[in-house]
Formats: sequence, structure tokens, C-alpha cells
Amino acid sequence: MMIKVLGAAGSEVPGHNSPAFLVDGKLLLDAGTVAKALNIREERALRCILLTHAHLDHIKGIPFLLDNLVSRGSGTTITVMGGKEVLGDLRRHVFNGRIWPDFTKIPSASKPALRYKALSTTRSCRVEGYRVAMEKVTHAVAAYGYIVEDRDGGSVAYTGDTGPTVRFWKRMAAHDVKALITEASFPNRLEKLALASGHLTPNLLGKEIAKMSPPPAKIYVMHLKPQFEQEIESEIHALGHDNIGFLRSGEGIRV
Repeated sequence: MMIKVLGAAGSEVPGHNSPAFLVDGKLLLDAGTVAKALNIREERALRCILLTHAHLDHIKGIPFLLDNLVSRGSGTTITVMGGKEVLGDLRRHVFNGRIWPDFTKIPSASKPALRYKALSTTRSCRVEGYRVAMEKVTHAVAAYGYIVEDRDGGSVAYTGDTGPTVRFWKRMAAHDVKALITEASFPNRLEKLALASGHLTPNLLGKEIAKMSPPPAKIYVMHLKPQFEQEIESEIHALGHDNIGFLRSGEGIRV
């Protein structure tokens, strides 16, 4: 499994893109950055988006992706998958014919550019040849993490945005997860803000790692707020774990 980092930052400033991770060229984990990072051929190869939650920095690549696909006459349908609350937010507040066109009817109702598919936390499903499990995480809105396993047994876990949680780690323990992509948005001195907004600090991340049984061989951290990047990285290094790395736009990781 090859994962290309289209974006991994906790905010957008020059050189930092919002979270999106492209799996083997056809499946996206979140969609904060799409058209800015992919060429026409890569856009047309996309089929599915696993969406963790409906905050703008995780969905804002979808409107322009759909616009590009329709304008070019690609005939491609993108299936956006996730929890029913997350998909409901997209229907009501984004693709509602006011903020953005309803691409479930464009270019036609029989061959739309957008379809929704609600997933369940009670059972895994097959998505483009992968086995996908979804579980709730702790955030300011309804949010879910994913465990994606390929045919060769490679498995990656992705929390999206999360504060301290338990259910996702228990679900992860039932899979042979080789790599975890998770977050640390704020430095330790802003722990109250992190908890209030459903995020982690380095110290909180350390406590989450202690809950994992066992932790994956590799942990990748994303969603650092750019203004605190050096501070957060220094504090994560101070945790003393030698298996933690940081994700940057344009990088690739193999699982």
C-alpha cells in the first residue's frame, strides 16, 4: 500500500496544505487538498473518499474536484463514504444548490459526479478492493477514524482529528496495523484549548500511545498547527519514542 501525502497541516499557510492522503492512487482519506495537488490523470483515477468529519479543512477539496471532473466530461463518479451524520452535513450545508451545486444530480441523476454511502461502525466493508473498518473518535463534531487493509495484509489506521479516545484503539487492536496516522494539533501549553476543541497535544498523544496494545510499528503525526510546528515537534521528540515521524505534503509512505 502506497500513501501519498497531499496535505497534512492543521491550517493553511504557504507551504502547508490541509489533510488528504491518497491510497494507491484511487482512494482518499479525507479531502482537504485535492485539485491543488493532483493532475488531471490522477483526479480521474479517484473513485472513493473516506471522510472522517465535515470540518472545512477536511472537505474543501471535494467541491473543486467534482467541478473539474464534470467540466472535463470525465464521466467519473466519486463516492464519498463516512458516518451518516458526516454525509448529512455535506448534503445540507455544502452540496445543497446554494453553497455549491448538488453534484448528485450533475451531470445527470443517472450518472452523477457524486454519490454518498453511509458506513457502519458495527461491520467492515469492501471498498475498491480494500477492507475498511470505521470507528468513532472524539472530536467537536461527529467524527470517525478508519482502518484500511489491502489484499496483501498491509493495514493503516487513520484517526483524522481526535482528542483522547478509547474505542478507536480497541478497534485497532483487532487488526494487524502496520502504521498509524494520527494528530497533534497544539503544543502542551495549550492543552485546555486542545481538549475543548477535540485535539491532541504531544503529552496527550503520549497518553494515547500508552493505551494501544501494542502500538503500531510506525506512528505518523499530522495536523500540526503551522505556527506551533517546531514547538510540537520538539515536545513529541521529548516523549522518547523512536517510531514517530511527521508527515509533509508531497511525501509518500509505504505500508
